[in-house]
Amino acid sequence: MSSKKRDYYEILGINKDATENDIKLAYRGLARQLHPDLNKTDPKAKEKFIELQEAYEVLSDANKRGSYDRYGFSGVDVDMSSVFRGGIPGLDDLLRSIFGGGMFGDSFGSIFGSRGRARSAPRREVGQDIEDHIKITFENAMFGTKKDVIIKRYIPCDECEGTGAEDPSSVKVCPQCNGSGRTRKMTQSGFGTIIRESECYTCNGTGKVIKKKCPICNGRKVVPETKTIHVNIPPGVENGVHLKVQGAGHIPSSKAIPGDLYLGIKIKENENFIRRRNDLFTVINVDIVTATLGGETTVPTLDYKTEKLTEKELKIPAGTQHGTEFRIKNRGATYLRGRGKGDQYIIINIKIPKKVTEEQRKLLEKFKDLN
Repeated sequence: MSSKKRDYYEILGINKDATENDIKLAYRGLARQLHPDLNKTDPKAKEKFIELQEAYEVLSDANKRGSYDRYGFSGVDVDMSSVFRGGIPGLDDLLRSIFGGGMFGDSFGSIFGSRGRARSAPRREVGQDIEDHIKITFENAMFGTKKDVIIKRYIPCDECEGTGAEDPSSVKVCPQCNGSGRTRKMTQSGFGTIIRESECYTCNGTGKVIKKKCPICNGRKVVPETKTIHVNIPPGVENGVHLKVQGAGHIPSSKAIPGDLYLGIKIKENENFIRRRNDLFTVINVDIVTATLGGETTVPTLDYKTEKLTEKELKIPAGTQHGTEFRIKNRGATYLRGRGKGDQYIIINIKIPKKVTEEQRKLLEKFKDLN
């Protein structure tokens, strides 16, 4: 490893305010890109992967992450030099050990995976999830909306019915694993002999190989599909949230469980509203005369009956001070996992004129003398 360490957030390609889910998604994506088994021609593949593993080791642990944020590298004690001394596990085994289920190690490179049960039980394929994002307006986020999202995924080939073979006789038992789909490798370490079991690379864990490939999918078993997904975006959704659309991910075979679509929500800013959890804050400019004598002004707010942005009259009491807050109940964002809504807070900004006429100056001085 280089003596100069890179920032852990930079390695994972995330911001410092990233959520736990953001960290997991970033790690899983990079793991399937940087794993040495998928980069056999890169002499620095192992070094890059261990660097990624170290970053995830720290940022996925709340205590280590807190120490790193406060004190940098001096705040965490992570020694990765001997972690993979006996060899880096296969990608499927590694992700299964971390996330409780393999997700990226199946028949079509890194596109599909399997969520394994106990090794003695038959595994059922599960398609890899798809990650995408959509940008919506502030109004869409407050009132909810329906959107059509175009995704690209892989589905079983109709020509070969997902077998990848030109005909049934072209499918043979894998000579490497004898049809088990698993291989074992023994390595020596300071603790003795370590036996690592992983998916067979010859047959990608299927236990079978294809002699004559399907002319349509070229033995990949799947073909690309462009599909429009109808997504319901609930009212009150927050910026950065990932909505799960079950079954909208890749489908590696006709008997597999489809993966899911994780749709990241990006909300366009609205100049009239600042959101803090489920409360909304709006700054209103009030002239010095209205603040002193009292009066009325209009403020932008949400109308949940018409599901539109509207305006509401707000009474300004005489003697209102700069920074005074007024609360409008139930005009904030809807709670996603509960009933009710947050509140809207109107913050008064007393606007002082930068220039005054001579007549205004005299009146202000007279007002000052009367005090």
